Amino acid sequence: MRRVVVVGNPGHKRVSFFQQALARRGWPPAGVVPWLDVIAGRDRLEDAAAGGALIRLDSPGQDFEVERRLIARGADEPEDEDAGAAAVPADAARELPFEKGRLLYPRQWYRGFRAVLRSMEERLADVPGVRWLNRPADVIDLFDKRRCQERLAVAGVSIPARLGPARCYEELLARMREAGRPRVFVKLACGSSGSGVVAFAVGGPRVLATTTVELVRSGGRTRMFNSRRLRRYENPADVAALFDGLCPEGVQVEEWVPKAGLRDRACDLRVLVVGGSERHAVVRLSQTPLTNLHLLNDRADVAELRAVVPVEKWEAAMADCRRTAAAFPGCLHVGVDLAFTPGFRRHVVFEANAFGDLLPGALWNGLDTYEVELAALESEVTSSGAS
Repeated sequence: MRRVVVVGNPGHKRVSFFQQALARRGWPPAGVVPWLDVIAGRDRLEDAAAGGALIRLDSPGQDFEVERRLIARGADEPEDEDAGAAAVPADAARELPFEKGRLLYPRQWYRGFRAVLRSMEERLADVPGVRWLNRPADVIDLFDKRRCQERLAVAGVSIPARLGPARCYEELLARMREAGRPRVFVKLACGSSGSGVVAFAVGGPRVLATTTVELVRSGGRTRMFNSRRLRRYENPADVAALFDGLCPEGVQVEEWVPKAGLRDRACDLRVLVVGGSERHAVVRLSQTPLTNLHLLNDRADVAELRAVVPVEKWEAAMADCRRTAAAFPGCLHVGVDLAFTPGFRRHVVFEANAFGDLLPGALWNGLDTYEVELAALESEVTSSGAS
């Protein structure tokens, strides 16, 4: 068994679940390198990887100190796409107060995360025997929805039509008029877990934005917070404030694809592709346009959906899941979000996720997501030995 090194947040359930899977498969415990140490340059990652190791990157999320340090790291990184994004000096970033759910400098956070990932890959480039289970260069593109969709388009994956950049509310409206699309999804390009996602519809003078974002006005300024309770904004001034806050941070604007229904609710899927094969699948049900499970939506068994989807349509969708994962060849696993349209006439892939394997309770042949990933690695070793 090769040594495994996990870069993650110690004590987080993602790291704990992976360690438990290692134990069940008979692997030794992974060495854990904290994101905080990597950002600060005190991680000794080269020593951890010396002699060859499997390096697994896990999510840096849900740790506010990590968030602050990544924002600080991004302060001096050049911006090549979203020059209008809000910015904060590094010293001030390290002192940002904790405000639960606050959307803090998402583009600057991404620049910091990108810089850390690039640095890690460069540092280990000459260490013999190192293998990334999710290569930093691929993770960088997976974390920017626009770059991700560009790679999927090249790979021939069925994705929603893209409307192009919008740097403010008025430009967004102009894009929608030009494309003849009165309904779109606007997604914070570097957001995750539904952060900064808006389902937006225009009908004559009326507008409706359904979103995870809560606008809080105080002291003459507007702040944005993530919320598990969806908000509906119909006042044009509120909608303008929402998009004028989100758009400068970089957004993906795409057609609003209607979703097929199951149990009288809209449904879509998270499919985990491991080693090039689709494995776990979770069906998500919602009475709203947003289906993320952390928004208190429901899960359904994939067998229930497969029973009503024509076989050829299901196979076409799974083939696109495999194409999606193949577009990021440095990743052992990729989480794919997709939906069928009403009547199951076609499907679209909305997103791909670098850390999309946190699916508690989901099993494939009796194995959880982490065990399946380890089994795929074991299979590689067996195949290599046989050859």
